[in-house]
Amino acid sequence: MKLSRRRHPVGGAAAGGKTAFKNILVHIDDSSNCKLRLGVAAKLASDFRAELVGLYAVPTRELTPSLAAVLPADVVALRLRESGDAQQRAEAWFRESARAGSVSATEWRAPAGASTENAVAHARCTDLAVLGQRDPGDADFAFLEELTKAVVLSAGRPCLVIPYAAVPAQIGRRIMVAWDGGREASRAVGDAMPLLTAPHEVMVMSVQPAGGATNRLSTYLRSHGVEARIDHSTVDDIKVGEWLLSRAADMGIDLIVMGAYAHTRLRELVLGGVTRTMLGAMTVPVFMVH
Repeated sequence: MKLSRRRHPVGGAAAGGKTAFKNILVHIDDSSNCKLRLGVAAKLASDFRAELVGLYAVPTRELTPSLAAVLPADVVALRLRESGDAQQRAEAWFRESARAGSVSATEWRAPAGASTENAVAHARCTDLAVLGQRDPGDADFAFLEELTKAVVLSAGRPCLVIPYAAVPAQIGRRIMVAWDGGREASRAVGDAMPLLTAPHEVMVMSVQPAGGATNRLSTYLRSHGVEARIDHSTVDDIKVGEWLLSRAADMGIDLIVMGAYAHTRLRELVLGGVTRTMLGAMTVPVFMVH
């Protein structure tokens, strides 16, 4: 495992009193879209004066001793050189984004072994994991989809998933909270509080009839200084994801906060319908907690 760290003293709280995110992990791979989530992660780390951790995780293409023994020496050398070059490029992207974003503390990690399991393990020891949406045009889209899903559902930490197509210049100015009164939505609101207390507007989109659960949420948010606008709607379960994305586009939303839902099947966590829709069709960053 390659690990390097650069630290500078950071004194006091972050600007505006935002202190909750002290450690932000960002998934790094070899795709060109990686730079989008790197930029977002660096901006957040700078805003919160947090340490930015770059985790390099790519599809496992390791040369095992048994495989290397049957390959020509020049092929083995080429494979090792290409792997090392790709990792160096990725680390250079990470360093460049951190410098451009005035990030004051960084750490680079490139653990050996199974990439998805490593991503989950490292994400469990961070305040926020910044991940990428799969790009159907990328050769490794299935790997990224699986890694993002695994971290969201298994790490037990909040995740910010960045769309592959484009990212707003600023995120968190207009936030939509998807609220159904459930456990996952409650966790998402609590974990996103550092972001909810900073934006200009917060809109709560309630997908259940108006009632006590939404009133209690309004009171809770107000106790943190968040005056949220409440929108009550009753939507068919299978259409909630599409409805949320449509409303987000209509309202100029730049961040969606929601619970990530799953159900157990054959001992595996399988994405619920709304979560699957969001991860597949998101057009703005989505803050998710399972």
